[in-house]
Amino acid sequence: MEHTGLSMDHDKNLIETVLDDIDMRYIILFLYVIRNDLFKDFSNQELIKSYERVLILDEIYKDNIISFWSKEFIEIAIDLGLIKNIRSIREFEQKDGDFIIRLGEETVTIENNTISVPDHTLFLLINKKFKFLTKRNFNLALNKLKGVRCEKGNIIHPFVFEIGDHDFKISDDLYYILDQYGNIFQAIKIEITVEGFYQRFLEIKDKIDEFIEIFEPKLKNKIVFRKINKAIEENKDIIQFLKDEKVELPEKFNYDGIDKENPIFKNWNSNLLSLLKYRYQLKQIETELSEIKLYYSGKGKKYNYLEFIEKVSFNEENIVNNIQNALIDLREDVVKINSKITRFTKKELKLLNLDYERYIITSNDD
Repeated sequence: MEHTGLSMDHDKNLIETVLDDIDMRYIILFLYVIRNDLFKDFSNQELIKSYERVLILDEIYKDNIISFWSKEFIEIAIDLGLIKNIRSIREFEQKDGDFIIRLGEETVTIENNTISVPDHTLFLLINKKFKFLTKRNFNLALNKLKGVRCEKGNIIHPFVFEIGDHDFKISDDLYYILDQYGNIFQAIKIEITVEGFYQRFLEIKDKIDEFIEIFEPKLKNKIVFRKINKAIEENKDIIQFLKDEKVELPEKFNYDGIDKENPIFKNWNSNLLSLLKYRYQLKQIETELSEIKLYYSGKGKKYNYLEFIEKVSFNEENIVNNIQNALIDLREDVVKINSKITRFTKKELKLLNLDYERYIITSNDD
């Protein structure tokens, strides 16, 4: 039989390759989840009608949503980000009945049993969860998915179809292939949890970097930072180790003529060393986070994404518990570090650094 449609018999490697592409993956998976988890693959026509009843309203209030949509539908719509001004089901429940719900200027529409998603809306849904996806990469990935070249024959497989003007749907062939692999929404939610944690981690890391830069920008240099890490690992004096490694530092790091008991020096030195050590601790956390991501992504990943979906769906090798427990442990470490750096402010550290530099100048004059 001539190979024309997408199938696992002929295209398994192709599908795995596309899903392992971090930009193309989310376009496919979000279109799948909208069709499967939100609209139940058209198996419930009352659900479709209730959705359309809300779309035709001039103003959508919370009471309208409660009247027409089931709680499960509302939760998934919020999870996906279709409701623009509500972040969680808890926030939704706290709103009054006359609270106006925003679905955006463009949203998901259904016509002739075809679910179509505007490209800009789809980008916003994905980017809200995965900040690293740029609009440029999204557009490139979307164009690729409209025509993927078959590895087994001289044909093109559309993974997505463009409907009308910039609206998209997942290919039926691909949808039913993915449907065999288990709970895709759960796999995405694990990724979202990991990525959300990583974004919070980056916020704290960036804040510490800003604080360190106040003391000396060179200490943020990657090569210098590796030397700082080595000094901490070997339990050596950090600044002296940098000097021994021929790192050129400003005069204020020459402590020979400084009274080590002076309160200004002690405060300046203590805060600087604390920040360098917090940054080192975050580096260890980042390494462990990278290990978690290797379950499904990166050059040394443990599983291709189809395998990851299967593992998660049936909690094979205790994968879900392992990821969750690892994140809980890391979260405790991040919370501890964050609680310590909240005592710092940029203004206070700038003043402290100025006080110390002034102290150096006056000490030299003496």
